[in-house]
Amino acid sequence: MNDVIASISSRSREEILKKVRAGYQDPAFCRKETEDPVVHIVMKEDLIENIKENMTNNKFVVHDVNEADLYNTINEITASHNAKSMVYPKDLGLDLEKITASSQLCFDRQIEDIRKLVFHTDFSIINAFAGVASHGAACVTSTENQPRMLSLVPPLCIILLKKERVVKSLSEALKKVKSEFDVLPTNVLFIAGPSRTADVELVTVFGVHGSTSVHLILY
Repeated sequence: MNDVIASISSRSREEILKKVRAGYQDPAFCRKETEDPVVHIVMKEDLIENIKENMTNNKFVVHDVNEADLYNTINEITASHNAKSMVYPKDLGLDLEKITASSQLCFDRQIEDIRKLVFHTDFSIINAFAGVASHGAACVTSTENQPRMLSLVPPLCIILLKKERVVKSLSEALKKVKSEFDVLPTNVLFIAGPSRTADVELVTVFGVHGSTSVHLILY
């Protein structure tokens, strides 16, 4: 049976390669851009309204604010969750003195050195690289400056997203990553709200392998 499968696989591979070779030799051959699957998704013209609606459906708590209200919004969120200890990336770009927290831990060392501290923090604040309107997802790039663990470990994750970085589709988000990074990030995350599962008796449970509550601040 294995010989038969190997033979079929070999013939299929040769047929595919034969067509590829013939295509490159054909003077009329031209490359066609792959169509973005987003064309099959019904969307609103306003990307901001679109992403807000889809993120809300994905169980994000969405806050649409002016940049001047950013710190007040962060402090209101943490107060509502009684979250006091904070972990953040070293390129967060915020004035930490304006954020109310009993302790603030910068994730700027190896996880082995700060594992206990990270796993006992109440909330994290991270920057989204982009927002995907079609799916209501936050695109988060994992880098040395902003490790992936920041979006997974704390029970409360606050994601900051600038409105000008909202794109229409997953494809556009990936193109944006490729165009802005000389070396691709180790991970590109598409976060669609708090983690969840309904494996047990079809009862949805949140926070299975990530934050229980995810707030998205659009500003």
